[in-house]
Amino acid sequence: MKILVQHFLVLAGLSAAILFAQTPGPVTVINYSNLDVKAPVAPGSIASAYGNFGTVATTALASLNPMPTTLANVRLTVGGVNAPLYFVSANQINFVVPVGTAIGAAPIEVVNGSATVARGTVNVYDFWPALATAGTDATRPAIAQNQNFSINGREARARRGEVIQFYATGCGVTNPRVTDGVPPAALSRAVADVKVTMSVVEVTPQFAGAHPQFPGICQINAVIPDNSFISGQVPVIVTINGIASNAVSIWVAE
Repeated sequence: MKILVQHFLVLAGLSAAILFAQTPGPVTVINYSNLDVKAPVAPGSIASAYGNFGTVATTALASLNPMPTTLANVRLTVGGVNAPLYFVSANQINFVVPVGTAIGAAPIEVVNGSATVARGTVNVYDFWPALATAGTDATRPAIAQNQNFSINGREARARRGEVIQFYATGCGVTNPRVTDGVPPAALSRAVADVKVTMSVVEVTPQFAGAHPQFPGICQINAVIPDNSFISGQVPVIVTINGIASNAVSIWVAE
C-alpha cells in the first residue's frame, strides 16, 4: 500500500517560490492517471492542474478524512465549487473533481490567498477510464496488486484464476454516491458497465467503484482468465460503457 500512497499523493521535495502574475495566468488540467492533455476528466476523479500559481509552500495533505479544500493557503474551484486537494506547489495541484460537476466545459480557478492567480477550463465527461501506470516505457506497467496484496511486477507475478486489483480514474457515478473528499463508508459501485480485457479475453470485474481509502480513485477487481496464452507480460485495457482506457500491462506467471 505504501507505493500507492506515494504515487497518489505525489510527495515532492523542496519548497518553491515564484512571483505572482499581475493578472491570472492560464491553467491546464489533465487526467491524472494517464497524463493525457487531450483526455477529459470525470466527476469524482483525481486530476492535475499545471500553471503559475504564485508563491506556494510545496505541501501534501495530512488527512484523508475529510480532505481539505484549502492547502498552503491555496484553493482550486471547478465550476465555482471548492475541490478537495491532495497536493499543491507553485506549478502543480492534484485535486478531486467535485462529484456534482456538470458535464461539459467547466471553469477552473486557482486562488492563492485572496488573489485569483490562474483561470482555465476543462472538459468533463460522465466517465473516462484511465488506468494508473508505474512507468513511462512502451509497456506501461500497471499499478496493480496481486491477490496476496503484493505489487504486481516481473518479480511478483499474478496467477491465472486469481484476483488482481487495478487502480484508475474516471469510473463515473457510483451507488451509493460518494461525498466530496471523504472515503466511502460502504462499498460504492460504479453505475456504468465496466469490463476488463486481458490479452484478448474480456471479463466482468468482481468490483468496480470508489476506492475505500483514497477519494478520487477507482478500484477494479477482476479475475485473471485461466487461459494458457495469458502469461508473461499481458496487455490490459478497461472499457466503461464501451469507452476504452489507455493500455497498460501486468505480469502473469507461466
